[in-house]
Amino acid sequence: MKGPRWQLLREWPPGYGGIERVAHELAMVWQQPVYSFDAQGDARSNSESASDPLPAPYARWRLPCLQIGRLMLPLPGRRLMELLLSKQPLHGHLPSPGVLLVLLAARLLQPRRWVSAHWHAFLEGGSGVQGMLFRLYQHLAIRVLPLLSEVITTSPVLADALVTVCGERVRVRVLPCCLDAGFESEALALPLGSHAQNGAHPVALRVLFIGRLDSYKRLDWLLTALAQLQAPWRLDVVGDGPRRVLFEQQAQGAPVHFHGRLDEAGKLQRLADADVLVLPSDRSNEAFGIVQLEAMAAAVPALAFTRPRSGMGWVGALPGLVWSQQPQDLAAVLERLALDGSLRAHLRLQARERFCTWFSRPVWHRQLRDL
Repeated sequence: MKGPRWQLLREWPPGYGGIERVAHELAMVWQQPVYSFDAQGDARSNSESASDPLPAPYARWRLPCLQIGRLMLPLPGRRLMELLLSKQPLHGHLPSPGVLLVLLAARLLQPRRWVSAHWHAFLEGGSGVQGMLFRLYQHLAIRVLPLLSEVITTSPVLADALVTVCGERVRVRVLPCCLDAGFESEALALPLGSHAQNGAHPVALRVLFIGRLDSYKRLDWLLTALAQLQAPWRLDVVGDGPRRVLFEQQAQGAPVHFHGRLDEAGKLQRLADADVLVLPSDRSNEAFGIVQLEAMAAAVPALAFTRPRSGMGWVGALPGLVWSQQPQDLAAVLERLALDGSLRAHLRLQARERFCTWFSRPVWHRQLRDL
C-alpha cells in the first residue's frame, strides 16, 4: 500500500456515516486533501468547522457535480482536472458511480499512477428501476476493480467475497474500521459494571439502537422482537431519518425513547446506560457497523445479523453468545439476555476484549502501517 494519498468520496467528511468516518481517520493520519461530491449538501470552508461532528485539520475540497436523483457525477473544472492529472496516489471510496468513474479516468490517463479503492459494501437493490441500476453499477465496479492498484475492504468476509467475484485479478487487503481517538478513550474509560437482577423484580433490559431511521436499518424488526419479550425492557433510539414518524407510531405505548441525532457526548451517555446494542440491518448495504465498535469499546455487546457479503455479523460476534444471527431468533436472544444478568456481565468483558484485540486504534495503526 502506498503512503499518504489524496482521497475521493461522495460524502463530506467527517460526517456521521461509516464511509465519512473511515475517510476522516485516514485523512487524520495521511494529512492529505480530501475531495468530495458533498452529497449531504453541507460544503463548508476549512475555517467553518463548528458544525463538524469531529475536528478536521486537513484540506477538504468540493467538486461541482451534476445531480440526477441520488446519482452525482463530477462536472469539468479546475479541481477535477487537478485530481485527474496529479501524480499523487489517489484513494476512492465506493460505492459511488461518480467516484468509480473518476478512479477509472485517473487510471487510464496515467497507467503508472497508484489508484486504489476502498470497498465499503456490496449493494442490494430491490425490484424496479432502482434495483436494476444498483446491479448495473455493481457489475461495472467489479469489472473495474482489477484495473486498480489495490482494493481495501473492512472485513475478512468482504475480502473473501471480492476474491470470489473477481478472482486473483484483484489485490485485496483488509483494514477494519476504527473509532475517533477521543471517543475511543472516553468509551474505554467507562466502567464494566451492569445493573444486576433484583430477585423477583428484574431490572429492565436496556436496549440501544443507533442509526439512520430508514428502510434497511430495520428498526421495525427490533420493535417487533422486543414486543414479544416476557421480561421487562426499554429501548433508546438514537438517530433520525425519513421513517421516524412511522417508527414512532409502531412504538406507541411501548417503553421506547426517540432521542434524535445526538452529538458524540450524548451518544456516549446512551452507551454508558445500555446493556446491549442491536444493529438489525437486513442488507449487505450495512457491511460493518461502526456503531458496533462504539458499543464494544464502551463494554456493551452488539448484536447484528449475518448476511451474505456483509461483515456486520463478524464484527460483534462473541464466544459467550452463540446464536444464529438471524432475524427470526432476535427475540429469543434478547429474552435470554433480559433474564440472565450474569451473562450480560460476562459479555461486557468479552465485548471490550474483542474491541481491544481487533479494532482499537493501536491495532488499526499497526494494520495501516503493515499494509
